[in-house]
Amino acid sequence: MTNESVPPLVRERLTVLEQQISTLARAAEHGGGLPLPDTTPVAIQLVLREMRHVVPYDSCSVQQLRGTRLVIIGGVGFADLDVILGESFEVNNIEIPNGEVIYRRRPVVVGDTEQYRAFRRGLHVGVNIRSWLGVPLIKGDDLRGMLALDKAEPDFYTPEHQRHALEFARLVANAM
Repeated sequence: MTNESVPPLVRERLTVLEQQISTLARAAEHGGGLPLPDTTPVAIQLVLREMRHVVPYDSCSVQQLRGTRLVIIGGVGFADLDVILGESFEVNNIEIPNGEVIYRRRPVVVGDTEQYRAFRRGLHVGVNIRSWLGVPLIKGDDLRGMLALDKAEPDFYTPEHQRHALEFARLVANAM
């Protein structure tokens, strides 16, 4: 289940989320002959909102791996989420740290995003992202994408944030 280094309160939150996601999936399966709704966006929103209590962020995007691109399929904390949904990033782009998360298959912390040009252009202009935490979305051996957590405060994310975010990312990966 969850890592033993995760505090009991966080483990409890994760367990409740797993139950909620399972309930959503069962409700969708038993649609009474009606077309089944996609519960994935709802499940992802539940996880991201709960994760914010344990791993604080100003914004967080869910990026699905499609070939060599990461496509934003969800998120929390954006002024207008619809504007960024569908935006994508090339995994091999050295101007962003996303590829490191994908290739290493483990969380990556960027203490100060000033070292990456992409954080000063395009979608990132005016958003004031200084700290960044990228977390892989893995189910079994299947790498499904990543979470990108943003914070305006430099050097914000710690190894403890990485560990906790990885547990929440597991739930997002399972929901995808």
